[in-house]
Amino acid sequence: MKQGRKHEDRQSEYETLEKQLLSLFHSGIYISSFDIIKIGKTIGLDMPFKDRDVLLKSLFSQAKKEDKFQEALRQLGLFLKERANAYTVLGNEYPHARPLISSWLQKAKATDSLLKREMARDIY
Repeated sequence: MKQGRKHEDRQSEYETLEKQLLSLFHSGIYISSFDIIKIGKTIGLDMPFKDRDVLLKSLFSQAKKEDKFQEALRQLGLFLKERANAYTVLGNEYPHARPLISSWLQKAKATDSLLKREMARDIY
């Protein structure tokens, strides 16, 4: 039991961040498998097509092993900003949707803050 717990702790190092990024409800931004693969490719990681949760864990794991974790987080932040900008454009084009889009943007901002905290934590 104790050994299993240690394995769980190791597996969940980025669990909060993973859950945040994979949940539209929490992050305000949908990130697809293709998006994760593209982010991996941007930082030089070749990732096979898999489920989003497996891909994100793999992205974090590979990036950490290859000392590219900060860059992975930075690329995720850029992705969030790109999507948030697209949502802002939609909100301007469709004013009746602004309340919903505003809630997505607030969640995206909170997710970006979580990424920045993770980047700061990883430096130490």
